[in-house]
Amino acid sequence: MTKKRYLYTGILCSALFLGGCSALTNTNDEPNKKKEQNEEKQTSNESVEDQYFKSVQDYTAEEYSLPNGSETDKIAEEHKEEVHKAVKAYFKENYKTDVKVHNIVGAVDGASVSVESIGKPHFYSYAIIPVDTQTEEVDPNGVWSQEGQINGAIVSGLYAWIFEDKFRNLDQYIEGKVKEYPIIGIREEANQNGAGNYHTTPYYKLVFYGGDLEEKLLEGYLEDPKRSREEWAKLLEGESINPARVGVLIQLYMEEPDVEPNSEIFDQIVTDLSNMDGLPVGKYSFLLHDNTIDKTRGQNTKENTLERAAPNYIVKQ
Repeated sequence: MTKKRYLYTGILCSALFLGGCSALTNTNDEPNKKKEQNEEKQTSNESVEDQYFKSVQDYTAEEYSLPNGSETDKIAEEHKEEVHKAVKAYFKENYKTDVKVHNIVGAVDGASVSVESIGKPHFYSYAIIPVDTQTEEVDPNGVWSQEGQINGAIVSGLYAWIFEDKFRNLDQYIEGKVKEYPIIGIREEANQNGAGNYHTTPYYKLVFYGGDLEEKLLEGYLEDPKRSREEWAKLLEGESINPARVGVLIQLYMEEPDVEPNSEIFDQIVTDLSNMDGLPVGKYSFLLHDNTIDKTRGQNTKENTLERAAPNYIVKQ
């Protein structure tokens, strides 16, 4: 990987995984200044909310952005057909996978292109196409991706497909709670446009963390991606699955604006998940957010989020 690619990968990873804003805190100045400071703080908080956050119901990731990407974004959009063709060819030639392109986001020296696999296994991923701001051209022969990212996405999709009956238990449980309680998931359009990565639904993301089993599934996929679900399941017969290698991150949001995450709903779901049988092997995390999401990064990292996560996972053997 070239020095330029190392730089771009660092910027890309930061934008994709380190979203959110720091909460504003109170100061301890003289009593006669507190009223003025509180008013300023309220104005600042409102400004932060307006600038960075929006209701999750309205979020489609169309505002998704990466640092220093306005110029390359424009160039990539002007060469949209060429970008689509090059990225589809990259996935087909290197990973034997047909994909549809959903979104193009400019960044330093290139553009990140969000894709979704066609058919099973189902996953979201992305590739990067170089953009030359001097010539205002894209390089269709230079498409690349962060090391291991697409491999992990494929394997997460395979795992979800092989154990789709057990994942259906999780889907049905969450869908039932969404009907019962004033909580919701993220919009499918947001996942398509860049918020989704690996095997992702409106309610959770599945990530497989390396190991011999991942290598076996990936090797089998690159040999013959057209295997049936039954053939994939047979490939795993007798294999021991380490729950530490499988991460399931469940994220839900309050349905109404200006409402704090509800601790009673959170506790009930944590209890249910802890006691539930019939779920796929893995380590489960659960986050309950307020109604907002950072519209430039597709995440909510506010301090009011309720979470059951590392190191206190809900583990299913």
